[in-house]
Amino acid sequence: MIRNRSLILLLLGAWLGASILVDIAVTQNFQTVDRFLASPENPAASDRLNAMGQDRARLFLRRNAAEENNWIFTNWERAELGIGALLILMLAVDERRRRLALAAAALALAIVAAERLFLTPRITTLGRVIDGLTPADPRYRTFWMLHGFYSGLDILKMLLIFGLGARLASARGTAAAASQEALVHSHG
Repeated sequence: MIRNRSLILLLLGAWLGASILVDIAVTQNFQTVDRFLASPENPAASDRLNAMGQDRARLFLRRNAAEENNWIFTNWERAELGIGALLILMLAVDERRRRLALAAAALALAIVAAERLFLTPRITTLGRVIDGLTPADPRYRTFWMLHGFYSGLDILKMLLIFGLGARLASARGTAAAASQEALVHSHG
């Protein structure tokens, strides 16, 4: 029982940690484009970029970063679906499971499923044309609305994972203390 709980906590920690790293990586992909274009350290690349034109080079590099991010999100969401399903299975096997823990895990998994099935495909499609749109274009506004919604859901998912881990870790400490106290009183 305690071993299963330790594995559940390890899985939650890995899920949360990897989610944070994915968010950092995709944010940095876009920021790297601007850092690269502003850096005079690679003259050969700078000459080619200048020949291409700074605006065109930026558009090209950002499009590449967006495609890398699409790949990262698609594959991370697939992995998350597996992690979430495994977590629910492990929680269901745990003899001391709580409905709240299962509900939190199910909600986190449902968030990932919604992102994977509904948001990511639409954001990807709109993201491929966003650079050519004006802020007044409805597709531009839709992209940023969906992007914000995705970000909010992802933060909620991470809070659920963190909260579930904190609850299970604190319940573990409480159960261990109660068990030790019972052992002391039985030998007292």
